[in-house]
Amino acid sequence: MTQINLNQLTKAIAGESLFTAARLTAQAGDRVGIIGANGTGKSTLAHIIAGTDTDYTGQRTVTDDVVLVPQIAPTAGRSGGQSMLDRIRRALAQRPAILILDEPSANLDDDHQRWLTTQLLHFTGLLVVISHDRELLTAVATQIWSLEDHQFTQYNGGFQEFTTYREQRRENALSQYQHEQAERRKLKQAVQARHEKAERIRKGSRNMSQAERANSRSIREQNAGKMERGARALRDRAERQTTAVKPHEAAALKLVATDLPPVTGKRLVAAEDLHLKRGRHDLLHHARFDITPGERVALVGPNGCGKSTLITAILDHAPHTRLAPSARVGYFHQDMTELPAAKTVWQVMAAATALDADRTRQVMGAFGLTARFYDRLVGDLSGGEQVKLQLLAILVSASNLLILDEPTNYLDLPALQALEDYLIGYPGTVLFVAHDQEFRQHVATRTLVFKDRQLVDPAQTAQGTPATDLPRLQFEYDQAMLAPELDTARLQELRQQMAAIKGEK
Repeated sequence: MTQINLNQLTKAIAGESLFTAARLTAQAGDRVGIIGANGTGKSTLAHIIAGTDTDYTGQRTVTDDVVLVPQIAPTAGRSGGQSMLDRIRRALAQRPAILILDEPSANLDDDHQRWLTTQLLHFTGLLVVISHDRELLTAVATQIWSLEDHQFTQYNGGFQEFTTYREQRRENALSQYQHEQAERRKLKQAVQARHEKAERIRKGSRNMSQAERANSRSIREQNAGKMERGARALRDRAERQTTAVKPHEAAALKLVATDLPPVTGKRLVAAEDLHLKRGRHDLLHHARFDITPGERVALVGPNGCGKSTLITAILDHAPHTRLAPSARVGYFHQDMTELPAAKTVWQVMAAATALDADRTRQVMGAFGLTARFYDRLVGDLSGGEQVKLQLLAILVSASNLLILDEPTNYLDLPALQALEDYLIGYPGTVLFVAHDQEFRQHVATRTLVFKDRQLVDPAQTAQGTPATDLPRLQFEYDQAMLAPELDTARLQELRQQMAAIKGEK
């Protein structure tokens, strides 16, 4: 039985159409993934389905109760991830016939993302998920509602099938455009050839006598006229034939090292014997790591393990951390309150960028902030659009070290792909936190994992590098014991450090 039926539905804001949906349907057991660019109306459609937005035209038929878990809600002092989990648990406990989740995985760590996927796969009602999380969509969605060019379209099939279909459609459109352009060039060449031949016919042969030229003028003009009429027919055919539109492709922007401030030294970020606490909670013991120029390092671990706290310690030059003097940091931490609401998008970007105006616009376009956004006030942007703006202002700044704390949250799929491409080609150094596993796999050249209050490099550990500082501490202890002058205080400190590590193991 169909539980959601939307026909010829249109949502307008300030007299302008936000989106239309010719026909969208879903029934019990369906798991619908809604995708589209930020600010285009995905959350608005969710509120229309839920009945909390009634300002639209067209037909809406929803036959059962709906529970909507919005993207943004009061957190009551809890983290965004904890707040979302609480709201999802409460929603599932109600056993609604229709459940709508708006960006449910945005702030969840890997373990809770797996929990969410399992819960949604076992949900027996009609599920609607608004998400940019490719892994979640691939695992859960059985159909896709895609919002492009202000139009919702329904695709029956999973996210991977939809992605394949969309790419094939783009390739077919590009192939058709290229074929038509080639045909048009041929026709234009044929038109030019006919015009040139008509001109030669009018002039006649160089070997013609004066009398022959005079006697043949009429017939030559007739033949030339026929040739030109044929040329006009070919030209009209060429103009009628060109119907395909070239698919939009964001121009790739590849930075080079000379675009960034120079780096000196072999280590850009380092920590040695770092103890990290948040309040009374121990987060790291004896942490040691180096980040060299050109690396893209992902910090991985459960919510609350200390990833953001470690970033703050590095930026604050906390004891036992080192930030190279040549490091010029671009720091993204998703605080929209820092954006000047009364300035335009272009004013913000122009003040932040170290690139020329054309290249800045190129980067903005790749992330979906095209020319129509330049004169818009920051305060009028959607939450997702403000995330893009804040992130872009960091990416184009005069930085050689990007520190990005959850840059993928609330980015739409095109912007997520643009960020991947940008960072993969970035000639500087990147330290980032991202719960999007596919993004991490594509971007990171190295991973540091928070595990049992240690910072572990899985790649190095797999090669036999100790996951703790115990061997180093034992070596220092042995050296201290053999020293001419016995430093009993240092020996006691080393014994305590080794005992702490052994106790945690």
